[in-house]
Amino acid sequence: MINTKYAVAVKVTKPADHVFRQIINLKNWWVEEFTGEEPKLNSEFVLKSGDGHFSKNKVIEFVPDKKFTWITIESKRVADNFDWTGTKMIFELASEDDNTIVTFTYDGIVPENQEEQLKEICNYCIRNLLYNYLESFTATIEVTKSPQEVFKIITSDVSKWWGGKDLTGSSTKLNDEFVVHHKGAHFSKQKLIEVIPENKNIWQVAEGTLHWLPYDQQEWKNTKMIFEISSKGNKTVLHFTHYGLVPAKECYAKCEQGWTMVIKDWLFHYITEGHVNERLL
Repeated sequence: MINTKYAVAVKVTKPADHVFRQIINLKNWWVEEFTGEEPKLNSEFVLKSGDGHFSKNKVIEFVPDKKFTWITIESKRVADNFDWTGTKMIFELASEDDNTIVTFTYDGIVPENQEEQLKEICNYCIRNLLYNYLESFTATIEVTKSPQEVFKIITSDVSKWWGGKDLTGSSTKLNDEFVVHHKGAHFSKQKLIEVIPENKNIWQVAEGTLHWLPYDQQEWKNTKMIFEISSKGNKTVLHFTHYGLVPAKECYAKCEQGWTMVIKDWLFHYITEGHVNERLL
């Protein structure tokens, strides 16, 4: 085993307060399964991959909008009994104009012959998973309906606010699948991969073709549509993220316009008024 430090940075087009809130939401983007307390100073949580990779971690630095660090206090990798207890994962944020630079540092031990593999994993987590999560299209609405009512509409009434007569299948429970097919323009098959009543709903695009794109018509495939519901006083906040729909994609500009209309107009009006002013044909 050797001690090592490896740092990787990304620049994102979001303010530091937004970036910090998203980073600490590890269950939405970290490569391993997250269970435990919401990250804050001295909180503890577990990260694992199946039965073969486990770590218990504790937050030791928590400076909102600036720094977030955890230390591994217990760990085991079954394949080779690698134990990285004492290793720190450090996130530091710096503002640059309207952008934020996120620097991640792995500070700890690694098997002597696995330094390059560690770098690849760090690069993937930050430059792919975190970058996509931070830069993906988002839209937020506030309504005076209850979280229960909003959740029901998101799961049970999808055809009323997105898809219309071109939607087939089911969208109510875990592992359900449904298709939206606008002939000659759009085809996508969504699978429900996470359903938390009154709180969260995630669709993964299992198949997707955007016929109007001249180059990569499969840009939606394996992206995720995340609906997060929370309370704010007497209102309900719905935060939508199309994870993987980032500005670098060919379809981004048109999809940004489309999702803004679907979420902020059609879905908003359906939740608040029980109908939409326009329908997908």
